[in-house]
Amino acid sequence: MDILLGKPAKGFFNREVLEVEQLLVATGRATRFSAVKRICLLLFILGALLAILFDNPFMVPILGAGFAFTPIWYLRSTAAVYKKHLNEELETAISVITTSYLRSGDLLTAVKENLPYLNPPVKGHFESFIIESEMINANMISTLNNLKMKIPNQIFHEWCNTLIQCQSDRTMRNTLTYTVQKFSDQRILQSELEAIINEPKKEAFAMMFLVVGNIPLLYVLNHSWFETLMYSIPGKITLAVCAAIVLFSFTRIMALSKPVEYK
Repeated sequence: MDILLGKPAKGFFNREVLEVEQLLVATGRATRFSAVKRICLLLFILGALLAILFDNPFMVPILGAGFAFTPIWYLRSTAAVYKKHLNEELETAISVITTSYLRSGDLLTAVKENLPYLNPPVKGHFESFIIESEMINANMISTLNNLKMKIPNQIFHEWCNTLIQCQSDRTMRNTLTYTVQKFSDQRILQSELEAIINEPKKEAFAMMFLVVGNIPLLYVLNHSWFETLMYSIPGKITLAVCAAIVLFSFTRIMALSKPVEYK
């Protein structure tokens, strides 16, 4: 019910499951949701067994969660790359099509003459739009609605909605350029955000590497300290706390690395 009402899912686990499902849908891999859940479960068991192998029960939930989140982090990184590429292609596509449409006043002609300049994954959707408009459904409003629902992007949806309004009110064509400009604003904001966050991200990764790298280094520098850290109760608790901090930090970094989205 919360999802239908547009509210965030309750509970950390439910939010993560919903986000994974949305990521798979957005990248065209919705059928792999069950496989991802099975992989996460197997990796959780593997992480827990590894903690038991090291005789550290405090690490069981932490290593299990860390291993289980690996596919989710991978999906987030690939989805971020996909969304950035999609935004770039959409910006190019609606810019050139809008220019042609304002000149000719015919949307189908504008799309046709710019198809050679479009790239996947946007090109395939506009090709389907042409085929549907000419051979299946002559209702332009219906075909524009179908095109809109194929691409999960708010600015593109606004552009399609404006085109739908243009079918009954030609004066709305002048507002299309303002919608196109939002892609440029979003790209500039994304570049500024990446410039701000890149240095702190590098420092955070360096600190995590030092925390993890100090464990084998301690074996070389002072073997008795290493044994205390690995085999005593306080040492095991210390390792679990450090692992939890590293896991939390990495999760936050992945969350902050999402592409900027217009809402």
